[in-house]
Amino acid sequence: MMRLWLALVNRILIRFLSVGRGTFTWLLLKTDETVEIGYWKIRGLGAPLRMMCEYAGAAYVSTAFEVVEKADGSFGLDSWFKDKKPELLKLNALTNLPYVRVGNVVVSQSNACFTHLGRRFGLMGATEEEASKNEQCLCQIMDLRNDAVGLFYSGFAADKVTVFESKSEGYYTKKVPVHFSKFEHWLQAAGTTFLVADSPQVADFHLWEMLDQHEALGRFLRKPSLLEAFPLLKRYYADFKALPQLQAYFAGPQHALPINNKMAVFGSTPL
Repeated sequence: MMRLWLALVNRILIRFLSVGRGTFTWLLLKTDETVEIGYWKIRGLGAPLRMMCEYAGAAYVSTAFEVVEKADGSFGLDSWFKDKKPELLKLNALTNLPYVRVGNVVVSQSNACFTHLGRRFGLMGATEEEASKNEQCLCQIMDLRNDAVGLFYSGFAADKVTVFESKSEGYYTKKVPVHFSKFEHWLQAAGTTFLVADSPQVADFHLWEMLDQHEALGRFLRKPSLLEAFPLLKRYYADFKALPQLQAYFAGPQHALPINNKMAVFGSTPL
């Protein structure tokens, strides 16, 4: 009963006060159990999960698996596939990256990881309607992410740089604005500071990460920011980046990781 009461109080405080580490709310979180976030040693899908832990003031560790570039130009993935994954498969047959682990409970599949932490930290919304909005936005953000990865990596063949160069203009000037327009209209209809509420919820952490990746892509391509054409999304991006609970994260080593892995054409080195 006490655990349920503390979880309820924590949910209310995070939802309406947007407080975090160093505040009274931090004492009410499930800090007796450390959350393990497992992902490659990049930002990618791990960044939103790490940010959620930082925002909630939760005790967590980031387990990062490094890709090794070999002399023949291939890439070694043994740090995950040989050294760690077999162990976790004994706990969850669906194990993949990213994963969230608390004790012997392992949660895998990206959106399942997001919603798991969302429920744990009171970031899924205050009502069933808000929870549904979070889930819809997470799916839409994943559509954007999947399109982005198709460009960022551009396959694994020797001509991947040529493929990237042939696709980047159309992707940046035509495909991404379609995605951004959907979120601009969503924010307009919602009338809230963030996607679901006036405080960040689970979907906001992934959307912000994708916006930031595309800001970096624009600089890489020497193109103007796409956010200039979407005033609500531009304001949203700035408001999230100004959250006091995330300033240590933005100034720290987790945010400084490369966006993508070493085989990517874009974002394979820190920006």
